[in-house]
Amino acid sequence: MGHKIEVGKILENIYQIDGYYFDIPQLISLYVVKGNKTALIDSGTSQSAGKVVDSLKKLGLFPTDYIIITHEHADHIQGCAPIVKAMGKKVKVFAGKNAKIMIEDPSKIGYDFGMGPIEPVTNVTALDDGDAVDLGGVELEVITVPGHTPGHIALYDKANRNIFVGDSIGYKVDETTFLAPIIPPWFNKENFYSTLNKLKRVKFNSICVGHFGLWDGSDAKNILNEAKKVFDNYWNFFQENKDKLDDIDYLRKTITQKYLPKSKAVERVGEAFPMLLATHMRDGFKYANKLK
Repeated sequence: MGHKIEVGKILENIYQIDGYYFDIPQLISLYVVKGNKTALIDSGTSQSAGKVVDSLKKLGLFPTDYIIITHEHADHIQGCAPIVKAMGKKVKVFAGKNAKIMIEDPSKIGYDFGMGPIEPVTNVTALDDGDAVDLGGVELEVITVPGHTPGHIALYDKANRNIFVGDSIGYKVDETTFLAPIIPPWFNKENFYSTLNKLKRVKFNSICVGHFGLWDGSDAKNILNEAKKVFDNYWNFFQENKDKLDDIDYLRKTITQKYLPKSKAVERVGEAFPMLLATHMRDGFKYANKLK
């Protein structure tokens, strides 16, 4: 019960891979679902692609048959092209229909996340609400969950009552660190609220987030209400500090003191972590309010 962060098998048919965000462990999760065929969910960055491949090999999961991308941000799509090349076979890549456009032509993303260039992936198969990816013995139902990005999808494994939500509800990195998904360049507040309400109708016992790990028990039961509260707190903070949006050091210090005073992630990673968060959330807020 609680939070599963280990690399390896975390549920029946489900494995977790550490994506090493900026080469730091336990900040981004990738997942593999195994039926008669296997699917890697998300791909991390190009810098971490080698480590992802090594982990897959150690777990006997390499190569996978499919790669399914939850959404069109750099830390979820940049590793896709090098991982496909490393697999040395025809891997079928899936993504939401609006994300497909960005994965095939990353120049359309329009925001520099500081991770370097993103190599395009061709022939991405588009997924829409209600579609299913059949792995043979395991089926992943597609649920569109916009807000964080327009092309975001969640994947529901009904047999395990587990749902993969990517970054759609926010980042619950650990029990002391829950962050709002207010990231540029497409964040939409109304769609985010709609996504939370939509996910409340799904009967899940566990939830796999992009940042970081699987939550189950009471944590899974309460996470959607918690996500709304966390979002409202951050959104109101930026509203109240509209006159200070260009003072990134003030934003970093205040966010750390107000919302992350006992954050294990901040303690583990250092001040670069809240600086990155403050910058991305600030820019997401500005884009959403057409301030940039």
